[in-house]
Parts: sequence; C-alpha cells; structure tokens
Amino acid sequence: FIYYKIYLLLFYIGGKMQNLSKSAFTLAKGATHVVNWDNSRKIAFTLAEVLITLGIIGVVAAMTLPTVINNVHHKELETALKKQYSTLSQAILDIQREDNLPFEYESYRSNFKTELAAKYKAAQNCGAINNNTGCVINEIDGTFSHYKSYTGKSLQAAYMDDGGFIANDGTTFFIEQGVQSESIGAYLVTIDVNGYKKRPNKMGYDLFMFQITKDGKVLPQGADGTWLRDNRKARCSKTSTHNENGFTCAYYAITDNNYFKKL
Repeated sequence: FIYYKIYLLLFYIGGKMQNLSKSAFTLAKGATHVVNWDNSRKIAFTLAEVLITLGIIGVVAAMTLPTVINNVHHKELETALKKQYSTLSQAILDIQREDNLPFEYESYRSNFKTELAAKYKAAQNCGAINNNTGCVINEIDGTFSHYKSYTGKSLQAAYMDDGGFIANDGTTFFIEQGVQSESIGAYLVTIDVNGYKKRPNKMGYDLFMFQITKDGKVLPQGADGTWLRDNRKARCSKTSTHNENGFTCAYYAITDNNYFKKL
C-alpha cells in the first residue's frame, strides 16, 4: 500500500512537471493577460513536495531495512554452516585415513578433541566447559548462559562440554567425548559458525550439532543414523522449552533450502 502511495505521489509530481514544461502563466501587478513561458524555463519542486517525498522514503526505509539486514545476516550464517560442514567432513576423513581406526569411544577416548584441533591448526584451546576451564563457563545446573536453546531458553551443556577450541577464523568448536559420547556410541561436534563472541549464540541459528559415525561420516544431528533421529521434530521446535531444543536443527538447516529464511 505504501509503495502504491509513493507511486501516486510521483505520478502527481511528474504530471505537474509535464504541464509546467509546456506552459505556465504569471500575472504582473495590474496585468490582465497571460504570458506563456518557453520550454527552456527550469521547473523546481516545492519544499512541501520534497519533504513529503523524503518523509515517505524514510518511513519505507525504516520499515524494510531491518528485514534486509536480517536476511543478509541469515545468509551469512547459512554460508558459514555449509562451509563448516564441508570442512569438518574433510578433517574427519583425513584423521580416518591416517589412523585407520573406527570413530568410537574406545579408539580415541578423550583424545578426539586433540586430533581434531590439530587438523584445524587451532588458534586457541578452549579447555573443557565441565571443568570450568573453557572459553564458555558451565553453570551449576548443567546449562551455560552464554548459549541458549532454539527458543531462547536454557541450553543443556552436557553433550558439548568435554573440550573445545577456536579455529583461526574464529569458528568455535565444542566436543563431546566423555560419558555421553560413550553412552550413545559416537562423538559429537557442536560448531558456533560465527564464533562464540558474536551473537545470537543460539542453537539452530549459529550453533549446530553434528555426529561422527563409526565409519567416519559426519551427519547433522537428527539425520538418519544419529542419536536423536526419532526426536528430530521435537528437538527443533519453535514452541518447545526443552533444554535440548535446537540439537536437531542442523538436520533441517542442511536439508531445507528455506530454513534460514524462516528463522
């Protein structure tokens, strides 16, 4: 509707310019006749017309600019996610070729993070969240306030708290290689694709979880063959308050081309 009003205003102003370019008149003091202007006379907008037009343009810009900025930001996160997915897959493949071991707890135990960090030539060791030695500190209740769930609630840290590191580009990695890893029979790698110092720091927005299968495949959490396959929808819900909500959003972010547009 606003665009339509702007069109009408410009059409109105354009019509006045066209009429004035053809002819106009002025009455001198005491004169009773009309004088035609020639086509070379310059036509200007009135101050009111300029202010009205600028005002409408300002309103439209104020309404649309936040959306444009969000779209650009979401596109950046999408690009970063796909890049990190590819890079992680290559790093795991390299480790597998070198060690020729299955990716299970008995193969690496708590050394998996060290192996992975070496492939990234990590710029900083983030320690372990569960020992409060990490870049992000664990809370008493097992959550960490630095990150939130998909719906902005408390996020469970137990599945990403055994180690971490920061790559040279600022990307932050959180590793699960302890009790939870042993119980589900797989290593988990959670990636903050724009770094832990940049917002929004939310699962399913810039924080995504991947699972490493025994044969070296990197799967977005929630995909077939992953620990949370059967809870795929429940763990990426816009209404859930569960502290694991967002764990499976990596699956949708990778497989749904419109995922980031719907954030």
